[in-house]
Parts: sequence; structure tokens; C-alpha cells
Amino acid sequence: MNKHSEMEPSFDAIFEFTTMGMALISLEGHWLRMNRSLCDIVGYTERELLTTQMKLLVEPNQVRHIDRIMKNLLNGELPKSQEAIRIIHKNSTLLYVDWRMSIIRDSESKPQAFIVQMNVVSQQSEMERKLAESEQRYKSLIEHNPAGILTCDIHGRIQGVNPAMERILGYSKDELISQFIHHIFMQNNTRIADAAEMLLQSDNYMVVFQQENGEQIELGVKNVPIIVNDKLDGVYLIAKDITRFNRDRESLRVAQQDLHDTVRRQQGMTLKFRKINGNFIHTLCDGELLYRLGFKPTHIIGNTLHDIWPAFLASSIEAYYHRAWNGEENVMFEATFRGITYLTSLRPIMENERMVEVIGSCVDITERKRMETELRETKELLESVINNTSDAISVLDLNERVISVNAAHEHIFGWSQAELAGRILPIYPDYLENERNEIYNELRLGKRISGMESVRLRKDGQLIHVSITKTPIRNEKGDIFGFAGITRDITERKQTEELLRKSDKLSVAGQLAAGLAHEIRNPLTSLRGFLQLLQHDLKDKKHYFDIMLSELDRINFIVSEFLVIAKPEAITYKKSDLVTILQSVIALLDTQAVLCNVQLVLEFQSEIPEITCSEMHLKQLFINLIKNAMEAIPKDGQIKLIVSLHGIDQIRVRTQDNGCGIPEERLKQLGEPFYTTKEKGTGLGLMMCFKIVEAHKGTMNIQSQVGFGTTIDVFLPTYTRDHS
Repeated sequence: MNKHSEMEPSFDAIFEFTTMGMALISLEGHWLRMNRSLCDIVGYTERELLTTQMKLLVEPNQVRHIDRIMKNLLNGELPKSQEAIRIIHKNSTLLYVDWRMSIIRDSESKPQAFIVQMNVVSQQSEMERKLAESEQRYKSLIEHNPAGILTCDIHGRIQGVNPAMERILGYSKDELISQFIHHIFMQNNTRIADAAEMLLQSDNYMVVFQQENGEQIELGVKNVPIIVNDKLDGVYLIAKDITRFNRDRESLRVAQQDLHDTVRRQQGMTLKFRKINGNFIHTLCDGELLYRLGFKPTHIIGNTLHDIWPAFLASSIEAYYHRAWNGEENVMFEATFRGITYLTSLRPIMENERMVEVIGSCVDITERKRMETELRETKELLESVINNTSDAISVLDLNERVISVNAAHEHIFGWSQAELAGRILPIYPDYLENERNEIYNELRLGKRISGMESVRLRKDGQLIHVSITKTPIRNEKGDIFGFAGITRDITERKQTEELLRKSDKLSVAGQLAAGLAHEIRNPLTSLRGFLQLLQHDLKDKKHYFDIMLSELDRINFIVSEFLVIAKPEAITYKKSDLVTILQSVIALLDTQAVLCNVQLVLEFQSEIPEITCSEMHLKQLFINLIKNAMEAIPKDGQIKLIVSLHGIDQIRVRTQDNGCGIPEERLKQLGEPFYTTKEKGTGLGLMMCFKIVEAHKGTMNIQSQVGFGTTIDVFLPTYTRDHS
């Protein structure tokens, strides 16, 4: 107690004898001294209190508040504090006390101790305090409420306006007080007839208020009655500006309606489903496709797949539903029901890595499937036509490189699709390169080439006659992106035309020969007869007559040849030795060959079997061939006859000379009547050679090169059934 030894004696008297409870408390919160009045208030003796802390007497939920007061007093932030608090009596009851607390400082203003004064608050004072607190709370509730509040009497006259309502309506409190509510508010854009229409509303309702700037706002209002002494004394109108909310709600309603209409009117179908208790339950389904399938939304929403579809279809679709529900993106499947085929795309919707639902979009692909089927059938038909036609068909890109060729192309030209893919067609002979360039230049200009006849090269090097049709290929925009070609092999037709042309010439030559032979042979017969009569009278001129008779026989032979053209004579065939025939021909012409400085060589490369033939006509054949060769050799030449077997049933006799040769363009016309390469020739000799070979069922090929000579191959069958 030495801390207080310097205090005035009067303090002790006041401390001990005042009816107010007083105590000194250390800066740490321990009781230091207390008077009898305080002990009577709390029910503890001085000894009991000195062993405890002051805070133990304070209600626990107010201890932190007392700590804050003590701290503020120590810091000098508060000079003193007065609070109504609750303390705990020794008998555990709560007492309401008026608690006053200050701090005692020494001469240097250093804190020495806290002094506490307390009085028990009477019941009436407590009620007044609570009433004051209640009024404060009420006032705070009204003034600080974010909702606008109007206080009205029972006649609808405004008695109070909180700040929030001033902000909402745009008018001050003074401008609103004493006005009637039915004069300032409207419902359904009409004035309210009587305040009772508003005051008697028991549920939430909406009114419209026109602000000072002319803008109308919408208020959501709730009436709260004011009851005083069990009588209605007035009404609180609690209002909130719901203008933006209503506009947003209307926009949302319109958007939802637009979305519903869009989903409903779409040509396809939109659906959603969730997995509930192991089943996929549809939560949305709408669209034109749904109705075309024979359903309505009520048939689908809330039902499982097996409630909607046949079992086989439901099981099939369910597998795709599982995949989508397990998180797989863009699951797609096709289904057909009641003749309608549709394509469905499923996509999972996740929230916080948790599957919420799956949304599906369906489109009707019935027409597309039908067109695909027709297109596939048309494609198969075209492929069948292309692959089974006898004409070669090729498709090229703009760089003239092969995209595809058909089987006939391979058959005609010899190159397969694999060999030609990506290559320029190798079917053009070098001398027709300009023709190829002209063709594709025309095609690039959009022109069509039809029925063009030319020659093309086979893989084996053989030239064939073809008829060509080529067209540009265009896309949907009309741009050319490739070329299509159809090539027909007309070699056989050309050969037939050539045969017909030759046949026509032979027919003309035959008719001419028959007429000439008839007109010449009759005077020849007379001349020969008279010469034979004169030969007996002029025996000393016998050798002249022999010459004239020989020449007449020569003329007669030529006339006989004409008759052969006009009317071929019957040939008698028999088995003969070709070796002997050729040796006799060589012997017959050897002298003439020596005179012409030509060497005749006969060479047999194998054993030559007997053949069925007309010996006289074969001799005529080879004599004509060798004489033609001798006439083609200017000097010091050689003619070789090489005989060999060709295969198992043919003999080849090759006549080869080193004469002047024949130009290529003339080779095709050899054998035609009256066509010859000799100055005084008739063209009948080589024609007769072709006829003799043809009569023996053989063939004759002629090859020649100017300046190097000519090679003639005669192929004769070893045995011909027709001749036997």
C-alpha cells in the first residue's frame, strides 16, 4: 500500500465510507484494495478478492472489451470510461452495474493504478437504457437500410423517408413528407385511386414512380404494418428499385424464349441427358427432327433410352452415351428409325472436373445417305463401264500426268496403271510431239477434240491406228483441273479399209485386164497362124520367124497374166521340196545375175521339210522377188535368200538385198496394181507375188531403208489342210 502513502487522508475517508463500490486495481489487473460497498455488491470478502484478478468477476464475453478500455487508458487515448456491464455475483447471478474506470498517475504522469467505481443499475434504469438502445437500433435500421423505407400513417400520408428512399426516388425528405402515396405512385401505368389499394397489399407488389427527370422506375414494395397498443398506427413501405432487374429478367425471358424457339424450329434436334441411378435420363429434347421421328418432347424428357427406342437401337445408342459420359469428346453415331437416318454428335459438359451432363446435336442425313447411295451406285456403274469398255480411257492432271487409266488402256498400249501413274503418257511417237502439244493447248482453252484419227505407240514399239476423243474436266466453278481421253484402236478397221481399197483396184484392174486380153489375144492368134504358114515358104528366113514367134509367145504370156488378174486360175497343190524349187530358181537367174554384177547367195539355216504348194507359182514368186532385187542394185551388189523354220508350223524365206531401198511412205502401197517404184514397171509383178503368197495361206512382209537395201520375208505354212 506504500504506492498510496502520499495520497490525501481525505481519499481514504471517501474510499471507505462512500456508498459507491470502489477499488484500486494494479496495472496487471489484480485487486489491490476495495471498500466495503464493493464487497457487498459482488458478495465476496476483501480477502477473497485480493487473491483473484478483476477480470474473473466480469461476464466472459465482455472481458475483451474491458481489456481494450484498460489499454486505451494506459495509452492516454481515453481519460476515463463509463460502461454498463454485467458482473458475476458470488452466487453466480448476473448484475448490471454502471462501471466507471480511470487511471491514477503520479506527479510525472506515470500510471500507478486503475480506480474503479461501480453502482448496481436499478430495474427502471435498465428498461430506460434498453428502450434507448432499441430506439437507436430502430433509427439505425431505418437510416442505414439499403432498401428505401417510407413511413406512412393509416391514410397513406408520408411521415418519414430514409436516405435510401431519397436516393431511389430522386427527391429529398422534405419534398416527400406529408404527400399521399397514391398521388406519387402508379400501377400498370395508371394513377392509384386510393391509398388503401397500396396499404392493404399483403404480398409483394410493384409500383411505378416518375422521377424528376421524367424517367420512370419500377419498385418492388413490401408493406410492414406498424402496430401500437394492438392498433394499426401506420405502415412501413419497404421498396427496392427493380427497374434493372425487371429489364434483365425481361431480356433473359426473351433470350430464353428465342433459345426455345430456335431449338424448337431447328431442322435438326438438340438433346441433353444425365446419368441418374445408373440410367441415362433425358433432360431436354426438341427440334423439327424430333417431330418427324414421330415424337414430342414429353415422350423423351425424363425417360431412358429403353423407354423410347426399340431394344436393339437403344442398346446400340447406349454404348455411345457411355463413351460421352466417360469424357470422350465428339462422339458421333448414325441411327435409322422410321425411314429417317440421322447423325448425332455428343459432347460432355464438365464443371470443376465433374461430369454434369452431355449435350447432343442431331441432323437429318436421310437425303445425304440417299445421294451417297446413288452416287456410289453411279460410281460403280461408271467404273463398270470404264473397266469393261474396249476403248482406252485415261484421266490426266493439268500437267498432263496420269491420274488413272482403265484396263482397256493397259490391253491396247501395254503399260499398267502402276507404270503410268504420275507420268506423261509415253504413247506419242517422237515425230508427233507437235501434235501432242497442239492437242493439250486446245484442251486448256476449253475446246473438245472428237474423232481425231492418228497413230500411237505401244509398249512393244508397234504403231497402231487410233481414233481419239479428249475433253477438259471442270470443277463446280467451271475451272479446268484435268483432261479425260478416250482412245479407240482402229488398226483393224484401217486394215480392212486398205483391203477394200486394194480390192476395188483389183476389180478395176481385172475388168481392164479381161478386156485387153480379149482384144489382144484374138489378133495374136491370127498373127501366129499366118507366120507359121509363111515359115514354110521362106525357109531361108527361118531364124527371123523364130524370133517373131518367140515375141508373140511373150506377148501371149503377158496377156495370160492379165487373165489371171481378171479370173484367177485354179492352182494345183502337191507336196514339193522347197529346197529344190529355190535351187532351180537360183540356177535359172544366175547367168542374169552375173551380167548385172550381182552375187546370188542361197543359205539354209535348218532342215526344211516338204510343203504342200504349187511349184510353178512359187518359182514365179521367187523369180519376181529376185529380179526386183537385181533391178534395185545399181552395181556390185548381193542378194541373199535365207531359209529357216519359223516356229513349229512355218517356213520363212528371207530375200535380202543391199540395193537403193524404198522410202517408208511408199511401202504401204506396194502390191497395189499399177503402183511401181520402177521407171518402166506396171506394178503387176509384186501384186501377183502377194496373190501367190495369199493363195498358199502365207504372209509377206516388206522392210526397207533408203540407201541400205530391202528385206522381204515370205512365211509359208509347212502343211495346209485346205490344200490337201
